[in-house]
Parts: sequence; structure tokens; C-alpha cells
Amino acid sequence: ARSSAAGIPYDVETPDVIFELPSELDEVSGLTILSNGNVGAVQDEEGFLYEIDGQTGRVVSKEAFRDDGDYEGIEATPDALWVLKSNGTVYEVNRVPEGVESESFNTDLSGRNDAEGLGYDAANNRLLIALKDHPGKGLGDVRAVYGFDLDTRTLSEAPVLTLDRDVIDSPTQNFKPSALAVRPGTGDIYILSSVKKALLVVDGDGAILESVALPSSLYRQPEGIAFASDGTLFISNEGAGASATLLRFSPR
Repeated sequence: ARSSAAGIPYDVETPDVIFELPSELDEVSGLTILSNGNVGAVQDEEGFLYEIDGQTGRVVSKEAFRDDGDYEGIEATPDALWVLKSNGTVYEVNRVPEGVESESFNTDLSGRNDAEGLGYDAANNRLLIALKDHPGKGLGDVRAVYGFDLDTRTLSEAPVLTLDRDVIDSPTQNFKPSALAVRPGTGDIYILSSVKKALLVVDGDGAILESVALPSSLYRQPEGIAFASDGTLFISNEGAGASATLLRFSPR
């Protein structure tokens, strides 16, 4: 894989704008684009859904959907909003007259896997779940992405993608997926790592198209990624001792 950003249409070192997020989003851990075009977010301590104006960076609404927990991913599909917990539990969140209601789906994943990334693979009508840690029984030295079928509400028995750690780790830092998103129109999957500050771009078969180093000055702890339908890219960073940030990039 090339180590430059030559092959992706974003200058990840030069955001159009950097929004500082309020302190309650210091632990921001997942992003999506909502049906109204605003940015949806969760944080990894409390069961709130946040709505952020993508033009101003302001939080426009906050709504409880569940008890406190380590929520790591959020993804909007045409029918619902989905939230991922680090133990692999998936929540379907729907609007009802009283507010929101959520239904939980247990998977065969556990805290050992540390599920962190959640994306929507529309072409295959499934969610993609990236594991930060243990890839599953008998899988060896890989990072794994599983599929959660939206028809059957079940997790794939085997990963739908695996990434060879010999290729994606560096001698000093391991690539541990913290977020992922599917880029509209291309099907390319963008996978963030907050430990080894990097962005990996793979195709639908898991072949690596790009590997991009992210400067730590801009990316304190990259934990969320989402694409708007027009290709605008958003990446969020946990505060890690300072303010959390939301970065916005227009495609080149």
C-alpha cells in the first residue's frame, strides 16, 4: 500500500474547518450522517444521541436512548439508527411519539473483541463492525470486520473482511480499528485507527488501496468517521486532555 494520501480525494492534513466540541463530547466515539443532513454522534460513557450541525459544529439536540455504557459506533440506515457497544451488542433505535425506543441484539462478540467501528454497507444491506482487538477463534494475526445482516438481524459467522497485521501494523504501533465508514458512490471502506494514527482505505474485498498517516497535532484520538451523500468527510477526535474536535473535509 502506498503511504501517501495521493489516492484519496481528501487532504486529511488540511480540514476545511475544525469545530471544537463541548466538554460533554470529550469522549465522542462515533459519527454518522442523519437523514436531515446533520451529524449524529455518540460518546463512550453515556447513552445519549447527539445531533450536531455540520455547518456550525453546534450541538442542536441531545436525547437519551439507553443507560450508561461504552457506546463506540453510530450509523444511520434508511430505516433506523444503529448504535454499537464495545461488547458487540447492537441497538436499533427508532423514533416513537414519546421520543426514541431501542431494541438490543446480542452477537457472539464480547468485550475481548472490543467492537469499535460501525458502518453501513448499503450494497449488501448490512452493517460493518470493526474489531479493535481479538478477531475471533482461529483467525490468527489479523484485524477483523464482521457483517450484521439487516434482514436477519444476525452477525456473520466469519469476518467479511480481514486485514493482515503484518501489513497494517508498524514496528512501534499496532493498527487497531476505532471507526469505519463506506464512501458513497465508490464502496471503498475508510478505517481509522486511534492507536497508530492512520487511515486505511480498502475495497469491498479488503484489498488495501491506501494507507495514510494522520498527524497527531490534528488527530489527538480519532474515533469517528462519516461521509455525507455529497462526499463531505467528517472525522471526530476525543479530547484526550483538551477539547474534542470535529473535522470537515470537502472532496478534492
